[in-house]
Amino acid sequence: MADGHLIDRNAHALRRLALTASVVALAFAATAAQAQDAPVAPDETAEDIVVTGDRASTLAAIRIKRDAPTIIEAVSADTVGKLPDYNPAEAIQRLPGVSVQIDQGEARYAVVRGVDSNLNNVTIDGNLVGAPEAEGRRVSLDTIPSDLVASIEVIKAVTADYDANAVGGTINIRTPSAFDRADSFLFGSLRGSLNDIDGRLGGGGSLTYGTRFGGDDSFGIVAAASYNKRFLSSQTANPVSWIPRGPGVRNAPAQYQLYDYEITRERIGAVLNLEWRGADLSLYIRNIYNEYTDEEGRDFLDYDYDRGTATILSPTSIRYSRGRGTRAFRQNNQTQKLLNVSPGGEWDFGGGKLAFNYTYANASEHTPVRDDLDAISPDTLNNTIDLSPSRPVFSQINPAIANASIYNLRRFQFRSEEIDETLHSGRADVTFGDVFGDTEGFIKLGGKYLNRHKTRDSRRLRYDYTGAATLAGAMTNDASPYYNGDYPGVFGPRLDYGKLLGLFDANSVGFTLNTIETLRNDFNVDYGIREKIYAGYGMGSITLGDLTAIGGVRVEHTDTRSTAFSVRDADGDRVLERSDITPLTGVNRYTDVLPSLHLNYRPSDDVQIRAAYTNTIGRPNYDAAVPTFEEDAGVGSAGNPDLKPFKSMGLDLTAEFYPAREAIVSAGVFYKKIENPIYNGIVLNTVLNGVPLTQLSQPLNAKSGYILGVEANLQYQLSFLPAPLDGLGVSVNGTYVKSDLQVPGREAEDIPFFRQSDRIANAAIFYAIGRIEARVALSYRDDYIESIGAVRTSDIYNKARAQLDAKLSFDLTDKIELFGTASNITNAPLAFYQADKTQTFSREIYSYSLSFGISGAF
Repeated sequence: MADGHLIDRNAHALRRLALTASVVALAFAATAAQAQDAPVAPDETAEDIVVTGDRASTLAAIRIKRDAPTIIEAVSADTVGKLPDYNPAEAIQRLPGVSVQIDQGEARYAVVRGVDSNLNNVTIDGNLVGAPEAEGRRVSLDTIPSDLVASIEVIKAVTADYDANAVGGTINIRTPSAFDRADSFLFGSLRGSLNDIDGRLGGGGSLTYGTRFGGDDSFGIVAAASYNKRFLSSQTANPVSWIPRGPGVRNAPAQYQLYDYEITRERIGAVLNLEWRGADLSLYIRNIYNEYTDEEGRDFLDYDYDRGTATILSPTSIRYSRGRGTRAFRQNNQTQKLLNVSPGGEWDFGGGKLAFNYTYANASEHTPVRDDLDAISPDTLNNTIDLSPSRPVFSQINPAIANASIYNLRRFQFRSEEIDETLHSGRADVTFGDVFGDTEGFIKLGGKYLNRHKTRDSRRLRYDYTGAATLAGAMTNDASPYYNGDYPGVFGPRLDYGKLLGLFDANSVGFTLNTIETLRNDFNVDYGIREKIYAGYGMGSITLGDLTAIGGVRVEHTDTRSTAFSVRDADGDRVLERSDITPLTGVNRYTDVLPSLHLNYRPSDDVQIRAAYTNTIGRPNYDAAVPTFEEDAGVGSAGNPDLKPFKSMGLDLTAEFYPAREAIVSAGVFYKKIENPIYNGIVLNTVLNGVPLTQLSQPLNAKSGYILGVEANLQYQLSFLPAPLDGLGVSVNGTYVKSDLQVPGREAEDIPFFRQSDRIANAAIFYAIGRIEARVALSYRDDYIESIGAVRTSDIYNKARAQLDAKLSFDLTDKIELFGTASNITNAPLAFYQADKTQTFSREIYSYSLSFGISGAF
């Protein structure tokens, strides 16, 4: 698509959506004017109406949104101190414009308005959090127990005093403060959990205590601890390598991969917040620690069945004469840790206020055990594949595929890895009020320094086997149906990790250390990166009648230095030696000037119209920005320390109407013009590090892309209905997005932005009567592109997904409740497809999960 046409189309679509939002805003203003004499109006001081449970959480979240100076969404803890969902990611996926990426059926990463989760900024109490994973900058929200969270804010349009690394938005997790409530508080809960596929019972509990003491109750302390252990299972069927089969015949996969996961997931969390508030000076130290451990056993069958003659029986049925199976098992034990220690304070010096803070953060992901064993069968396994369903299945298969004795041991690999990130950050802000005389307003100036150091050290011992031992004797007695019985006779009994280790020991004479691959894997992904950020900003706010304007500019200078290794057979003797491993360095520096303007117009107490112009950036992922380099026979793969950051210019216009204390109706339009988006590209016939290459795989900057969308939200407690219907409430929100990405070599194609769903929607019906509360909630997101290939036929998409959840609670007393939840009631899978929806690439099932327990406030 030509740039001129793209600009014209963007401008036309933007004008159309802006006009729509303007009409909505005017309609809200008119409605508000008519509502001035209405009997129901928000009254934040009305204490005679007492709400509890999820209704209290909803009311608190609406207040946060209504009082915020910019465009945000929020979720808050309820009256017994817990979020309305199992973990923070599940809680915020109910918010307008927010969806999630899942892991083993649990929500994990937040996606704001469809933007890649790596482009969000995650903070705890306004302070940066380290990213424990090796590849990206995203933070796993499920690492943090929901019992430790007071509220979560999703800031969609940041002001100049926020960090600029927020193309999607900023997600701020706020921990409890002793000054949140007038009295001391003690919250506790006990919880059980059960996954349908796994069948093992998990559980845990939490305790939170907060109190104030000393003269004038000026000291405050909150101590909280949480523990939870869950057992999860999932099963994945991947028909991969789709290729054409001839005229009149559907494309068909040449390979099938089946996975069976069994996971023990453990979370430990603690918060210790200490505060002192004096007349002019307040001091605090906020501490949070989270530990998240997965012990994962993965049984795997790779069936490469297209190794002989393929006979077409019908347009949807193909017989393959020969195939080969690979059975493998991986034991992967991994622990992520997050630690934040943040001392700081505020000093009111009369003419202004000084806020200061230092943050030490440490994030790590350690994998002490990642053991892989694989065994291979002869290539004599024939089958017939049926292409008629929505995904291929086998209509005939050689029963020998499930026979352990035909699989000869081939390889054993022992791996371990440490990823560590240490972050030091200091900031200071000074705010001057009453600078415009009798006109309300302020001027705020601030600066920040960040020093981040991240390392990755991966090791692998690879042993190749040349003996005659097979998998016989290494199986469990578990031959339970796999994947709801859709693949009978394929998987057979499961592999046993302990028995596999015994096989290695018993046949150690036949295993030989592969020194070449061991050396390669000791260095090929290792890196170190140090990132220093110097930031300063100035901003001001002024209120003129019903209009408040906040304008500012932020300047950030980024200085990045990284190290990695070149791994290649430099002397051409086809033997990788230590002398073939050489260190590489990378340096990248850039400065960004980022202006912003926010307008908030309040024509009445019930109506707000907000507009925002913002500029943000998205720094490259760590693994993409370091100078790793591998080459073999002229084909190379590398990182790219010269990558430019994403640069985003955003426009927002929203209208909000608050017809009652527990109600909101809002609509908005947003636009993001994004330059320098990063994708994994293929370059032919090039030179890197002085090495001629016929092909190079490397992260590259695309030219530009855009995201254009509208979102709407309705949340209403139908208390005006006659009893018992007055306990009903509804919540509905939806986001529609149009996006486009300009990828070199594919400019003429309409490629959506990375991980960008066109449609995101949430709907819930909740009911409260007497001591009972119930909620049924549906979350939906549309397809999005997961990875971009050299041509359209190799693009991988994540398929649309809808998840149905339910919750029921009963108040035993005013302070104690019983609760139960059911998630993924309809067993919605996580599915991917290759280029076309009929070409399923991967499909993972989790079934439903239950949780139940008791919680209370004292």
